[in-house]
Amino acid sequence: LVTTLPSTMLAAAPATSNASQRPPAYSYSCRRGEGAATSHGQQHQQQQQRQQRQQMMPLQAVASAMLLLVASSGCISPAAAAPEQGIRLVGAGLPCTGTQSLVVALNKLGYKSCHGIFFWLNTTMRSRWTSYALEGGPLEPALETLLEQGYDATLDVPTVYGWEDLASRYPESKVILTVRDSPEKWYKSFASKLHFPTGFIEFSMRYVGWYYNLDVDGFWTFLDRNQEKIGCNFRKNQTEELKASCIQGYIDHNAKVQATIPSDRLLVFNLKQGWKPLCDFLGVPVPDIPFPQRDITKGITSDVFTDMMDPILSMNFRPFLWFMPLHFLNFYLLYRLCRCCLRRCCCRGGSKKAASEKKDS
Repeated sequence: LVTTLPSTMLAAAPATSNASQRPPAYSYSCRRGEGAATSHGQQHQQQQQRQQRQQMMPLQAVASAMLLLVASSGCISPAAAAPEQGIRLVGAGLPCTGTQSLVVALNKLGYKSCHGIFFWLNTTMRSRWTSYALEGGPLEPALETLLEQGYDATLDVPTVYGWEDLASRYPESKVILTVRDSPEKWYKSFASKLHFPTGFIEFSMRYVGWYYNLDVDGFWTFLDRNQEKIGCNFRKNQTEELKASCIQGYIDHNAKVQATIPSDRLLVFNLKQGWKPLCDFLGVPVPDIPFPQRDITKGITSDVFTDMMDPILSMNFRPFLWFMPLHFLNFYLLYRLCRCCLRRCCCRGGSKKAASEKKDS
């Protein structure tokens, strides 16, 4: 186990070497007392060093135990504790090409993937990537929001709009272009998303957004601007012109990626192909499980509850998946309490009225 101690503790620990452990070499002179004094001074210094090392041993043990405790509790993930390794995989596929399922698949293969949905709960990521991808700002502040959380794979908007810069910034990274069977099927899938949440879903999003100060309306504006970058906007009435513009944006984007990235560094991937082409491209063994199918942006589905048990995805959706049910339970208990109090008040008033009428009679 290699532990990193605080700088103040390291400063207190003296540096030792093999030379300091050997008996001191004395420089005798004509005056015999000079060598004796030098020997005595070095012995005293070595004794102080031994005492300091003995005092540091308990501190080192405590520091090691604390690091083990924090690591075992899961407060520090291996990706966050490890040195920065940068982006290993760049996702160049547009939304609705299977990016949610690919997030789960890549997490199974040892990657930590960032998806566009995660920007809902992180306004810092949202603002910095808006500045870079949609307003022509610098890449570094936006990239920092991914690296500081240990992400090493990017998927979906808005990071997809930085595929060219990311591929250039990390020349050893690989690029995946997720596609659908045809541009028309892609458009149909994109149009079927939940672009206008209503009822319980809208209330839940606004409640969580209010509690965590997430700027819900700003998030929808963020999504609109991301769609408009490729000629789409599904929060407007879909005309033939909008449909044609959106499909052409999909075609042009995919063509540019394939013309820019060398074939040995690029995987054009349809999720129907399953694990094998993906694992062969990444150089990892094929898992003995079915390829994941995930899409929570079409409403409340079983995928939402599956994400509760996923150790990585639950970190991004925890405020929605765990916080909301607890608060609805509180609301329900408060409702029952108020209803019970009203019943008691009404019953007490009725009994007093009946008693007074009986007394009068």
